[in-house]
Amino acid sequence: MREVKLKDILIESKIISDKPNPDRRLRVKLNVGGVEKRPMLKDSGTTKYYTRKAGQFIYGRQNLFKGAFGVVPVELDNYESSTDLPTFDVSDECSVDWIIYFLLAGERYKHLEAISKGSGSKRIHPKDFLELKIPLPSIEEQNSFIEHFKKLQEKHSQTLEELQTQLELINKLRSSIL
Repeated sequence: MREVKLKDILIESKIISDKPNPDRRLRVKLNVGGVEKRPMLKDSGTTKYYTRKAGQFIYGRQNLFKGAFGVVPVELDNYESSTDLPTFDVSDECSVDWIIYFLLAGERYKHLEAISKGSGSKRIHPKDFLELKIPLPSIEEQNSFIEHFKKLQEKHSQTLEELQTQLELINKLRSSIL
């Protein structure tokens, strides 16, 4: 397995929106909450907006280390964001999910605050983000790992649900005994 810099597999997308639309804006939620449509806000008209495509990797400059990153979903294809949400096309030799799981592993994204810059509001600029190194196995190995990880996540969710059910049953039993 080789190691590459993100700049070797990501290319920042800068397609300027020819008809900016405040009702078609994106936001990236904290705590690895994903990408969603931003609520309608008053538009200042001075900010440049860029068209984003489904499948692109996106992150929040101010909040990457707080889990503000994800993949533009199909239903938000052709939505827009400013440069505060840099967005990247991913090379064919890398799955966008591989980048997501790389950042999730050991909550690696939380350690990225070290590369943030600024006094009041720390930001991670694309040029700094793209210097990060990432292991890059073959696309087949990436897909195999991702499939395995998704199964583990599903099992984890099922276990948490079962635990919650058991706790509720214990509380009912405790109440009936009293």
